[in-house]
Amino acid sequence: MRKIWKTAGASLVLAAACAAAAMRLPALSASEGALFAAGFALPNGTVHALLQPAGEDDTRAQQSAAAPSQAPASSQTASSEAAASAASSTPPAASSSTPAVTQRVADTDLGNQILETDISENGTRQGDIYVSNKNTYHSLDVAQVLSETPPLDIRLDGTPMVLLYHTHTTEAYAGVTRTRDPSQNVVAVGDAVAKSLEAAGIGVIHDTTIHDDPVFSGSYTRSAQTMEKNLKQYPTIQVTLDIHRDTMTTSSGTRYKPTVIVNGKKACQIMIISGCDDDGTLGFPNWEENLRLAVRLQQGAAELFPNLMRPLNFSPNRYNEQMTPGSLLVEFGTEVNTLDEAVYGGELFGQVLAQELKKLAQ
Repeated sequence: MRKIWKTAGASLVLAAACAAAAMRLPALSASEGALFAAGFALPNGTVHALLQPAGEDDTRAQQSAAAPSQAPASSQTASSEAAASAASSTPPAASSSTPAVTQRVADTDLGNQILETDISENGTRQGDIYVSNKNTYHSLDVAQVLSETPPLDIRLDGTPMVLLYHTHTTEAYAGVTRTRDPSQNVVAVGDAVAKSLEAAGIGVIHDTTIHDDPVFSGSYTRSAQTMEKNLKQYPTIQVTLDIHRDTMTTSSGTRYKPTVIVNGKKACQIMIISGCDDDGTLGFPNWEENLRLAVRLQQGAAELFPNLMRPLNFSPNRYNEQMTPGSLLVEFGTEVNTLDEAVYGGELFGQVLAQELKKLAQ
């Protein structure tokens, strides 16, 4: 198998127990129901952020997200690839002859104010996919965008094509929420994505640098520096993915667990954020090129793994996506999805990404 290049960040383990209130789910208010119907949350990690102007200010996120613990519990060697592999079984490979069997989950009250649900069909349907357009001045014609080829030069010889990184590296899953341990946070999801890409002959750089601890504010500035370093070192990189874990919490405390069943196994649902320089003030001239890749990934996922994706978030944000014509932010589940569900989601999304990049190499 070809090598996956990886830059390791710090490997201190922070154990953060997730204390949940022992209450049943409250009835949703009209405002919370409408908010849930929007079908997504921003990378600052809370549903109520939808009520505020979108942007790249980490300060708003810091106020709403649970901060990482500052006291390291222990240390270990950073070997997240092996840990991620052990955390979940390898799913059956999807192909036209053995299509994936997907199943929507029914809304289920899991207690402790957690609702497991399927939100793949929120937003507006266009063809096979759902989109949530939050822009004021720009519409989205999916069919038109699909007819436009992303300006990417894809090779299948192991040359580095994809950079995976994490602006909020300590984001983790059920029972942990945030940790520096790469076997328990979004780094494990990145490892799963990388493994699927590498199996398809697509070279991957997975940079596991921690950008959100000990200081959360300024995470996007620091991750942009990490991107610049990798783009300079590996100039063949075409696609950069900022891998996050979302949070969807209503004002009454209900937390949503977006889930789908693929080939009999639960995976977290996934959301792509493709930004738009809606009013021309973001310094983001290449946003339409990123959108072409985002829509192709959304379409490819609909074909391979129906209901895996939440609606495509097309919104007036940048989130470092101005760095290349193939830069996107991807949210894998929420803090109440399990690590196994998130890692499996990463494996499936990696298959989708590999499929769409291989098409561009032809």
